[in-house]
Amino acid sequence: MIETYNYMCEQINLLLDKQEEDAKNLRNSEFKALQVQINPHFLYNTLDMISWMSKSGKNENVTAAVWILSKFYKLTLSRKETIGTIEQELEHISLYVQIQNMRFSNKIYFIIDVPDSLMEYEIPKLTFQPIVENSILHGILEKDSKEGNIVITAWIEDNTIIFFISDDGIGIEPGIVEKILTGELKRKQGNSNIGINNTHQRLQLLYGQEFGLSYTSTLGSGTEVELRIPARKSI
Repeated sequence: MIETYNYMCEQINLLLDKQEEDAKNLRNSEFKALQVQINPHFLYNTLDMISWMSKSGKNENVTAAVWILSKFYKLTLSRKETIGTIEQELEHISLYVQIQNMRFSNKIYFIIDVPDSLMEYEIPKLTFQPIVENSILHGILEKDSKEGNIVITAWIEDNTIIFFISDDGIGIEPGIVEKILTGELKRKQGNSNIGINNTHQRLQLLYGQEFGLSYTSTLGSGTEVELRIPARKSI
């Protein structure tokens, strides 16, 4: 009877372990599926810009744009991994802003104020791009001047890395702010808002419900995004 009981306990533990592993694999599959959905139109817009530069005889600009785009996608696709370091992700978003500045006459002022001590911590790839894109397209470029600032800062608090991404764009109406993370704007607003909801889902699938994005915004003044991920050193 004791042997039967012990065997039964062992089988239950094996089943629980398998269930946990299956759930982890499912989360990873869902995470990768969400990741590949992010923003293919950025590539199309950039290629259109390069084509226009070429037709206009701006060969030096074409060379610079192709080099930046190549490096941007090299970071995106390198080793087909879904997780990179904060240093890589910051380089990636810096290249993204450089390309956008080539499209929009260098009117986006981008500041990174992240401690060197955080650079080797892990972060999912393509985490910053939808947030910054939203700041540019729906914040800064909606201003009359079409000019503005985006600032990324970060720190560690209770074994959590907190990023603060702020812009001085036109801000977001209160009723819209509440819907950005829920996906309710998918049909109404376009790809950058889909990307925000997508990013929030990816972070929660990977790390849990206590992580992800939160938005605050003041109409006419700007928007602030808080991004939380666990503090894990990259292996």
